[in-house]
Amino acid sequence: MVTDETLAAEPRWDAARVAALPGRSRGDLLGGWGDSLARRFGSDALARVRARLAPPLDQIAPRLSARDWLPVQAQLVVTEAIVDEFLGGDLRALRAPLAEDTRTGLSKMQQVIIRTMGPGRAIRLAQRDFPKVHERGTVDVELTSRSARLTFRGTPLFAHPTWRVLQLYGMCTLLELTGKLGGATGEELGSDGFVAIATW
Repeated sequence: MVTDETLAAEPRWDAARVAALPGRSRGDLLGGWGDSLARRFGSDALARVRARLAPPLDQIAPRLSARDWLPVQAQLVVTEAIVDEFLGGDLRALRAPLAEDTRTGLSKMQQVIIRTMGPGRAIRLAQRDFPKVHERGTVDVELTSRSARLTFRGTPLFAHPTWRVLQLYGMCTLLELTGKLGGATGEELGSDGFVAIATW
């Protein structure tokens, strides 16, 4: 079983391996990351994170939308720079701020809709939107009344520990938004896949 704890204990991938990851992802995966940093850590937070990034990502915009496309490494290196600069290098410390930022980014009406949908329907919606957000890879979903199994295949991005942590915490946040108690774990699926399992 793969957990956030086991993933956080894995060694970081080297910069060349991360830079070689193929494909792009949509900018709204990072969204208003710079605004969130300033709100949480102060006005110099953006500059402190950018100082940890190699060019050209050291000039990444602080607010990104669905119109922006970035190399897939961008979400990974920005996330790890935030973790290292402000969270003591511990990926597990991401869970609470990620959940808070997700709620902040949703209107009250959107939160009501997600809660009404429940986890199963919300996860199906996320599956439908996956190819709109990622250029490469696929995700298949198997649902029961109390669980969801998401099988990601087709790109080495899915083997990256930080990407995997983000998927587990994204599912945990979704459960919270739907008012369900539960959690998420994972399973290995080779060098270009991952299985994420949510239970509630």
